[in-house]
Amino acid sequence: MAQQTAVEWLKQKYIERGETLPSGVFQEAKEMEKEKIKDAYSNGYKNALNSMAGKEIITDEQYYNETYNK
Repeated sequence: MAQQTAVEWLKQKYIERGETLPSGVFQEAKEMEKEKIKDAYSNGYKNALNSMAGKEIITDEQYYNETYNK
């Protein structure tokens, strides 16, 4: 069974409540989320290669904080 993204979950909740958003908002959010997922995968791959090469790696928490300034 395919996993559900956060944007897909949110869309489902809007539909269940009979609420709507302006046309294209969910699709735009889904495309943005897709890019973030692809970036995270790519960064994870790079981090794994750095780890195997004995280079410094960052944790998921460090990545999040650095990427989103949290």
